[in-house]
Amino acid sequence: MRVILLGTGGPELTPNRAGYATLVDAGGQLLLFDAGRDVLQRLYESRIQVTDVTKVFFTHLHSDHIEGLPGLWMTPWFLLGRNKPMQVWGPHGTADMIQGMQTMFQFDMTHRANRFNDVKNLQITVTEIKDGVVYNHGGVQVTAFSVWHGDGNPAYGYRIDYRNRSVVLSGDTTYSDHVVSYGRGADLIVHNVIAMSKRFTAAPEMGPVLAKLTTPEQAARVFIAARPRMAVFSHIVKKELPGRYGDALIMQRVRAAGYHGPLEMGYDRMVIEVGKTVRVLQPIATDNLTDEDRKAAYAAY
Repeated sequence: MRVILLGTGGPELTPNRAGYATLVDAGGQLLLFDAGRDVLQRLYESRIQVTDVTKVFFTHLHSDHIEGLPGLWMTPWFLLGRNKPMQVWGPHGTADMIQGMQTMFQFDMTHRANRFNDVKNLQITVTEIKDGVVYNHGGVQVTAFSVWHGDGNPAYGYRIDYRNRSVVLSGDTTYSDHVVSYGRGADLIVHNVIAMSKRFTAAPEMGPVLAKLTTPEQAARVFIAARPRMAVFSHIVKKELPGRYGDALIMQRVRAAGYHGPLEMGYDRMVIEVGKTVRVLQPIATDNLTDEDRKAAYAAY
């Protein structure tokens, strides 16, 4: 299995972190979990053929987890020739969200469709999920489990199993016993985290935000109980703790809370290879990327 952290940020605007999105490559099956801002760009920068990313699982429907979907749905279709529809899984309300997106882009659906852009490939099959196995194909099993995310509920985490390897994504949640139980002994847990300056922590409007995400101390509790082979932070929310300083502070707080196992701070386009060992690979340079500007079938023209 291979996990690519496409976007490791929250809704905050920062120079180096796009909106939350995680790609899991399990035996060649590409499963995308959430589609935050810039997901299409990060897929391209990660050397992923974007026309092959057609299976999307949503943890919940907050805007910062869905706002990249329209570009991923529309642009690879008309520009790059995606030749198959998309499939989407998500909590109650996902079908309405997809219908609204299609209404918003009705002009494109009508006017871009032609003999080179078959409108049938814009179709989206939606499955609204509950706790349990939501995907089982070609040896890959995806299990959804409910978590608590305050004004983002219903919210889910996911466990992906393939050939005796397992990856658990917490989604957006405060401390969750479900993350512990589904993550116990997993090869990899990708977990959200939140940290704020003292000033922000004391601000009344930040109370509900802190209550729906996981503090470094709560994350330490999860990792101590679950004992994954590797833990990685993503959906990293920081207030007045910019850049590497804030990242280092989060790590210090986790260690001070008693977790001393393998742990990495996630960065956009970081790759985690899950096999006999779990290897964390830093993002590769984008300097030699070629433009993706046409349908492959018509490249000669």
